[in-house]
Amino acid sequence: MKWLILIALANGNPFTIDHKLFDTEDDCVAWVNNYENVEEIAIEVIAQVGFNNPVTGVYCITNQERKKRETIQKL
Repeated sequence: MKWLILIALANGNPFTIDHKLFDTEDDCVAWVNNYENVEEIAIEVIAQVGFNNPVTGVYCITNQERKKRETIQKL
């Protein structure tokens, strides 16, 4: 099972960083919590939603969880 990063926003739907996959939840959490990766996360957020939409959370989820969230958002 692959893990990926979900970015939750103050306004609008959350999005995932699909090109950064991890084999375990622990690997994902360790990468997200590493200060050396803050710039990469910031660049992804700015590219997706710009500067004016605050991030409310950064989570590690499975691809199956992502598909479930996407289905719910379409309802």
